[in-house]
Amino acid sequence: MRMYHIAPTLLCADLFQMRESMDILDRMGIDWFHIDVMDGSFVPNFAFGTDFLRQMTAVGKSPFYLHLMVTRPEEYVDLYAEAGVEYYCFHYEAVKNPFRLCQKIRVQGMKPAIALNPAAPIHVLRDLIPYLDAVTLMSVEPGFSGQNFMDFTYRRIGALRAMAKGHKLLIEVDGGIDNEIAKKCIDAGCDVVVGGYFTLFQKGKSIEDNYEAFQRAVEGCRTGG
Repeated sequence: MRMYHIAPTLLCADLFQMRESMDILDRMGIDWFHIDVMDGSFVPNFAFGTDFLRQMTAVGKSPFYLHLMVTRPEEYVDLYAEAGVEYYCFHYEAVKNPFRLCQKIRVQGMKPAIALNPAAPIHVLRDLIPYLDAVTLMSVEPGFSGQNFMDFTYRRIGALRAMAKGHKLLIEVDGGIDNEIAKKCIDAGCDVVVGGYFTLFQKGKSIEDNYEAFQRAVEGCRTGG
């Protein structure tokens, strides 16, 4: 049986209270931090430079899952390996040779992962699965938080889970996820849900209360491996 995981996206955290938020999340027992990096080219937004990331990895106790929404992810492998991230997730649409990049990531001691935009067909990952530790299925268009979840993502989760049968592949879903959607994603076969504005960082509520509400919503969710 596979258990679910929640990965808070620090893009949704209050930047002026980042250290406090990370300490709370570590105490609450989150599985890893989801860190978005955006270059203003692959997506029309900017986020989290390397210096800021180093500060986060220095204080965070949980592992870091780096999600690069950048045009040349192969150029940053060495840099982010030094920063102390565990997963290095690049977009399928951003590279010409994903196999070579997966090898480079693993040589640097990180776990290769790939993200797939909503419009990209699942079957493009078929030959890549043996080289990956995780896949992030985007359930919104990448680049901005607070978008609505795309319902056809549930079918994509199931299709990827079936295609990955026999492989130890983590499936993460990212974008527009509230507590009810999280439950449905887990039931559909995903392992990791990214928690943002609609779950862990709901305004007017504490992170502790939001985390407990999430746990109650998905209680009992398990999917057969």
